[in-house]
Amino acid sequence: MPNWFIISAADLNDHKVAALVDALRQEALAAGQTDPLPRIVAEVTNEIRGAIAFSGRYLLDADAAALPNSLKEIAVKKAVRVLKGRLQQPLDKDEERDAEVYEARLKALVRGEWPVDEPDTPLAPVPVQSAASSPRISSRRREFTRECQEGV
Repeated sequence: MPNWFIISAADLNDHKVAALVDALRQEALAAGQTDPLPRIVAEVTNEIRGAIAFSGRYLLDADAAALPNSLKEIAVKKAVRVLKGRLQQPLDKDEERDAEVYEARLKALVRGEWPVDEPDTPLAPVPVQSAASSPRISSRRREFTRECQEGV
């Protein structure tokens, strides 16, 4: 079984009633507007992957759409909350608590204090340039005296 997953509509249906998820995805679309779910999933994925990468402690999966299995629940619930916000639906008490847990988990990820599953296909780490010393700039001492300025 892979350690990382990609959020799908089926994942949202597993956490909320499918009819609600369908309504959140299809209601109040502008003319020509497509399903907002792929864009919302991309935003949530980028936010979580950014927190993981910021810590510098964990490797990311090479698939830019993949998240660790251990973060599946908070990622899916976040996507549902964003979909509800799009329709200006209020969050219930459980969803408000889930939002607090999500924010706390992101902060823990940034600090490297929350365990992250090993990626299935690790992304090669970006090489870090070693710190270089600051250049020293010096010049000869300028003297402004009567003797130096004769004839001016």
